[in-house]
Amino acid sequence: VAQNAKGTKTVKINIPAYCCNGLTPTIENTLAYEKGVVEWKLDKDHKKVTITYKEGKTTPDKVEKALSENGVRTEHYKANPKAIPHLPKCCQPAAKGEGSCH
Repeated sequence: VAQNAKGTKTVKINIPAYCCNGLTPTIENTLAYEKGVVEWKLDKDHKKVTITYKEGKTTPDKVEKALSENGVRTEHYKANPKAIPHLPKCCQPAAKGEGSCH
């Protein structure tokens, strides 16, 4: 976790189940509506998202939970089974932990 100016921190969250661009809108929409997240950058090649967030508004753990609730399997949380059917068909096996879409 990097300490930034103005009470923000930056952290990388691993998204081992990221398989293709089909998952990108789910990740971006989740982060856009997560309170306290200031900005993010998705690194598709390394299956990580770097987020900058406001201290006291959210935590990396809360962000990971929000991603998992929307069907994105993270390093520490399984994807919510109820959200998986809403993902693109190609992303569903990876979200379930059944491998990759490619």
